[in-house]
Amino acid sequence: MHAPVRTLKMHRMCSFKGAWVVDRMTPDDISSILQIEQDSQPDPWTGGLFLEELNRPQAHVLVARTIQGGTNLLGYICFWEVADEIQILNISVHRSYRRKGLGRCLVREALLYGKRRRAKVALLEVRRNNVAARKFYASAGFKAVGERPDYYGPGEPAILMELDLVSFPQSKRK
Repeated sequence: MHAPVRTLKMHRMCSFKGAWVVDRMTPDDISSILQIEQDSQPDPWTGGLFLEELNRPQAHVLVARTIQGGTNLLGYICFWEVADEIQILNISVHRSYRRKGLGRCLVREALLYGKRRRAKVALLEVRRNNVAARKFYASAGFKAVGERPDYYGPGEPAILMELDLVSFPQSKRK
């Protein structure tokens, strides 16, 4: 039996020309998430890992869905709220919806959630060789603050990136 899905009150929903809305992941979303995950990540999470996130009190998984044409899942972000930090663990967008602002929307929703909860900082790790992702996070305001050797395996370090949420604008859209 699955744990009850916690509600997460969203301050507002970002969207692209009315094409999507953001809400909480449910167990029914996992199969769609796995399709995107396997197409996007070099070391994809399993369905069990996503299901575990529903049971962790510090975990939040937001999904973006189409408004028209059913409930097609377009992307997701998994983050943890730990003490005064937001830790972004995983984000992916369906191949057909990349470079349309959906990833930025998901990151922004996670950051605004943290800001409302008085988190002071947002953190994430990104593969050093994933230049596109590093540029994406930098454009969202993250700064490289360190490196974790062998984080993704031997010889594959992670860049630790950080964003100050105290000065993060709550209502200004980027």
